Amino acid sequence: MLAYAEVTRDVGALVAAVRPEDLDLPTPCAGWSVRRLLGHMVWENLMATSIAEDAPRGDHAADHLGDDHRAAFEDSVRAALAAFTGSGMLHRTYGPYEAPGAMIVQQVVVELLAHGWDLARATGAPTGLAPEAAEETLAAARRIYGAAPRTEGSSFAPERPAPPGAGAVDRLAAYLGRDPV
Repeated sequence: MLAYAEVTRDVGALVAAVRPEDLDLPTPCAGWSVRRLLGHMVWENLMATSIAEDAPRGDHAADHLGDDHRAAFEDSVRAALAAFTGSGMLHRTYGPYEAPGAMIVQQVVVELLAHGWDLARATGAPTGLAPEAAEETLAAARRIYGAAPRTEGSSFAPERPAPPGAGAVDRLAAYLGRDPV
């Protein structure tokens, strides 16, 4: 839970700094604007919340931001945190493959930190997010996505080299196929 709180704190600060005119900026995610990226990040929180509540959502393509991207993100973080801590999610399994709830939370942390990096790059902000949680999150990404197929244009492209001395979030971005240079 500490990693989720730290990542959402730092990513939330980036989200809060996004101005309406920034919503159309391109991101490192091919074909995605800042608005689409923020909508996906909100959906990740909402989806994890719905899984914890045993009612998985099916509305990925819906508009999850409305007119206030800041409030949408903050509300989704509050809902997810409440679901993670109040539902026993960390000690349960979900779905036909009995995915551990703790792993679902880790996956959300990976997604939010990686997309926080995307948002930072799109808006010109520093990418050194959540320094205390970043190494742990990179290790979780390697466990969760290590065997996942990687092709250009998919969710995760082939791993790219990180520059010497790169921070953990830049190494996470490179691991997930982004160009950290």
